[in-house]
Amino acid sequence: VWKHLGGVIRLPKVWLQALIVVCAYVGSNGVDDYSLYAVQAYGMDAVEGARVSTLSAWVRPFAAVGAGWLADRVSASLVSALCFAAMLGSYAWLAIVTPQPSMLWFLYMNVLVTCAAIFGLRGVYFALFQEAAVPIAATGTAVGLVSVIGYTPDIFVNLVAGWSLDRTPGVEGHQHFFAFLMASSAVGLLAALAFRRSPPRGTLAAWRF
Repeated sequence: VWKHLGGVIRLPKVWLQALIVVCAYVGSNGVDDYSLYAVQAYGMDAVEGARVSTLSAWVRPFAAVGAGWLADRVSASLVSALCFAAMLGSYAWLAIVTPQPSMLWFLYMNVLVTCAAIFGLRGVYFALFQEAAVPIAATGTAVGLVSVIGYTPDIFVNLVAGWSLDRTPGVEGHQHFFAFLMASSAVGLLAALAFRRSPPRGTLAAWRF
């Protein structure tokens, strides 16, 4: 590991991939807020609110397989950018538009779009290693580094959600949290676009692992 770590941390695409995983995982953790949002913003009871979040479990396998299939035909970085763009649009709408209990289709549409994008990302973000041209001998080190950074949202996303709702209880607090998810999606989109434009091996074309 130590033999390859010095080379891996000098690959710009590895850091961009880590940022992509962070932003994707922020969205994945954000799914937990949908049940409470459905109750407080749309007047559902606890059981109905739980059903809204359950929708993500049905979307997950189809989104991951579909994104993988598409990535094989175009590229994982393009699929990642499209998923982040979908998340950005959906979260922006949730953050800005005042929810109306009579417009349940709006809630379900956003849950569907965001969950499809999130689990599509989770289905392809490790496929980015092939595009990054990380040497096979250093792949394990690169995966470890990306994973350590990429799964940090487990530490802070729920804290941000709790802080948003404690500071401004009710719908407004949820909208602040959705604005945070929107900002994360924008960063992820920029990272995916930068990943697509950067050279395969960055400045380490001659690096020997």
